[in-house]
Amino acid sequence: MIAELQGYAAFFKSTHGLMLRSIDGLSEAQALERPDGANPLLWIAAHMVSVRCSIAKALGANVDVPWASQFPRGGEVANVTTWPSLADVRARWDEVHAAFMVRLESLTSAEVAAATPAPSLDRTVLGTVGLGALHDAYHVGQLAAGRRRHGMDRLVG
Repeated sequence: MIAELQGYAAFFKSTHGLMLRSIDGLSEAQALERPDGANPLLWIAAHMVSVRCSIAKALGANVDVPWASQFPRGGEVANVTTWPSLADVRARWDEVHAAFMVRLESLTSAEVAAATPAPSLDRTVLGTVGLGALHDAYHVGQLAAGRRRHGMDRLVG
């Protein structure tokens, strides 16, 4: 792996595990609750999978999540009956993470410096990777807070 991505790789491995831990022990009913109108934990977790999948595709990975379009940025909470289960979210997170990491391992310095039309912090592929890390951190924090609202243990420490 190129030096530019080594820190990101460690970060994504960490957020992969933290996201999984954040939904461990949640019931489907808890995952669908909307305290104070907030997005349900299931929506947040599925959104994380969907965004990671779109970033993996932008990097050239061959991976798909059939329900990704239900969880867009700023998307509304609707059609809950068609949402995936927590088990499916977990399985897809593992699948997308594996494809993403394989692609991250193979990127070259020239590729990460290249301009991209994908969402990015600085319009480069490296900026897209950075935006993915920021996105993961933001939503893992939301999941951790939601988990605590249900009286569950914290994710770290």
